[in-house]
Amino acid sequence: MADYSDDHIGKRVVTQGGVEIGTVDDVRNGDMYVSVTTDSTNETVDELGWEGPVEQDVHHLRDQYISTITENTVRLGV
Repeated sequence: MADYSDDHIGKRVVTQGGVEIGTVDDVRNGDMYVSVTTDSTNETVDELGWEGPVEQDVHHLRDQYISTITENTVRLGV
């Protein structure tokens, strides 16, 4: 488990190809939670285990899917 902080809240979450799928909505117990944009029902969302239409507002982002984090962006490895 990585130790994320409130500093990550509000960062854009993008696919490896740069497509935005949402923003970091919350950090709880060192884990990131992502608010997914309504039009993000694509193959990346499926790979993250958020299969089918995204029905929840906020999803847990597992560490294994995070590639890099910059000042404004969390880039996924998928």
